[in-house]
Amino acid sequence: MTSEFGGYLPLELNDGNELFDRYKQAKVARFNSGRASIVAAVKTVQPSKLYIPYYNCSVVREALENAGISFQFYCLDEHLEPALEAIEENAWVLYVHYFGVFSDGKIEKIAKKYKNVIFDNTQAFYAAPILDGNCMNVYSPRKFVGLVDGGYLVWSGGREVSEDYPQDVSWDRASFLFKSIELGTNAAYHDNLDSKVCLADGIKRMSILTRKMLKSVNYDDLAKRRDNNYRVLIEKFRDMNQLKIPMEGFAPFVYPLVIKDAALRSKVVGRKIYVPQWWKYLFDEVPENSMEAWLSSWLLPLPVDHRYTEQEMEEMADIIKSQCS
Repeated sequence: MTSEFGGYLPLELNDGNELFDRYKQAKVARFNSGRASIVAAVKTVQPSKLYIPYYNCSVVREALENAGISFQFYCLDEHLEPALEAIEENAWVLYVHYFGVFSDGKIEKIAKKYKNVIFDNTQAFYAAPILDGNCMNVYSPRKFVGLVDGGYLVWSGGREVSEDYPQDVSWDRASFLFKSIELGTNAAYHDNLDSKVCLADGIKRMSILTRKMLKSVNYDDLAKRRDNNYRVLIEKFRDMNQLKIPMEGFAPFVYPLVIKDAALRSKVVGRKIYVPQWWKYLFDEVPENSMEAWLSSWLLPLPVDHRYTEQEMEEMADIIKSQCS
């Protein structure tokens, strides 16, 4: 029985299932962000050495440093796999499922090669977790659904993740979501940026509001629309994309288009196709001819999310093609 009676009615949200409820054999820990989930994973496994990729968002390394966790960088090969040979017995590898475009088979291959892997699936929300052996899996629903915060740590069991972390409270940062419904995402852009500042405050458990919102999502419908959009871009850029890797993932974060054209990014932004340039800080850390520098220079991460139709994907692709030198 509730401890309160009467008063106003609260916001109604569906009381459904979260995405990872479908993995009955998995253990799931909920945190306030993907980076917090990564730090919690590392604290849980306590590796003798942690390898992390150069090619990753700087907030991950900052979160690890703030938690007092030491690590060693590694580079990627042309297949976007770690350029690492066999690692020490108690060492762990943090591996990013880049763009969310890899097949389950590729991820399983990496798991078998290194055995102790934390899979950073923040760009691959719909990728199935590896639940064999020592692997742990991190997800960031915030990149796929409109949320204030949120991160998942999913694993097969045998180790416990402490619940001693304080719980996040996010109601006071959620106004940008309501503002964007009435005024559009551009009007709420700076409010969104302000809400993200609090995610750097350390590890917290997922807020009650975020979990209720995650129980309200129609995951299958959003995934289908995202995947259909992605397939359109695969066909449109099949002969132009210079990133020659198999793109077999389901409902990924973005379509990763690489075209070596120095003027293209500014041209498409001028046509209101807003594509960020990821991780430019790497130019000071990696060789000029490295895969990391190449991606940082030329990658155009194209949106494929459920806001758009397949027709709009066709239109976006045609605009980009028309701007190529």
